[in-house]
Amino acid sequence: MTPNEVKYSPIKMLCLTLIFSIQKLKHYFQSHSIHLVSNANPLKYVMAKPVLLDRLARWYLQLQQFEITYVPQKAVKGQVLADFLADHPMPVEWELSDDLLDEDVLVIEVTPPWKMYFDGASQKEGVGAGVVFVTLEGEVLPFSFTSTQNCSNNVAEYQVLILGLEIAVDAKQLPLKVNGDSQLVVNQLLGLYEVKKP
Repeated sequence: MTPNEVKYSPIKMLCLTLIFSIQKLKHYFQSHSIHLVSNANPLKYVMAKPVLLDRLARWYLQLQQFEITYVPQKAVKGQVLADFLADHPMPVEWELSDDLLDEDVLVIEVTPPWKMYFDGASQKEGVGAGVVFVTLEGEVLPFSFTSTQNCSNNVAEYQVLILGLEIAVDAKQLPLKVNGDSQLVVNQLLGLYEVKKP
């Protein structure tokens, strides 16, 4: 395909594929009726254009030479299954079994994550921060931190969030549901707000 053909819309790409098939398998197209199984009908697309451009006009002429019938893909899937079941009936002497092989493998236990709540506050004397983990059993694990470094409330929130995440990683408790009261920090984590200062 040429670089321009790669940029075609999906329906034009389908038309182009059909044209390539006609060119390569012309002797089959001439001797048989062709059923085109597809999600879209390229014949309808090409014929519905009010003004045919030179490329579409050429495609239209090539497609009209052969007996091509469009069949929706959904109808074919259902019909293939029905034909298979009709051609391969189950013998009467066979016993139905509801035993599943490797049924233990098919069972996946999903455990809910631990919950982490964080909050930080900046004061004149420094930063106070707290992280609380709630385990699956409902056990509460509180952690508190202080720092003499002066910073804004938002920076304090980031610091306590990072400390809480580091504790969770060390305790191998990921995934983790994180809750905080700072809209700025939470929305930046969710990607709703843009980070201005990295």
